[in-house]
Amino acid sequence: MVESVACTAIRKIRAECLTAWAQLMEALVAERRPDRPVPPMAGTGAIGAVVHLLASTIEGGRDLSSMSGILADTAYRPLPA
Repeated sequence: MVESVACTAIRKIRAECLTAWAQLMEALVAERRPDRPVPPMAGTGAIGAVVHLLASTIEGGRDLSSMSGILADTAYRPLPA
């Protein structure tokens, strides 16, 4: 994910994947809570937080296996519950 920014061709695919992931998250929250609109860019912000956490963990030489609970929580916290 992090290294893909260096390659133009991969960067386009990366952007498409992250956009689809953000839209999926927003759609799932909207379906679960139709009474609470999802703020614009909420899914993008949540996905950005996850990507940053992964990059920071890798750069810090820490083990990714300990991140699963943190990543799930971070991905959904910015979205309306």
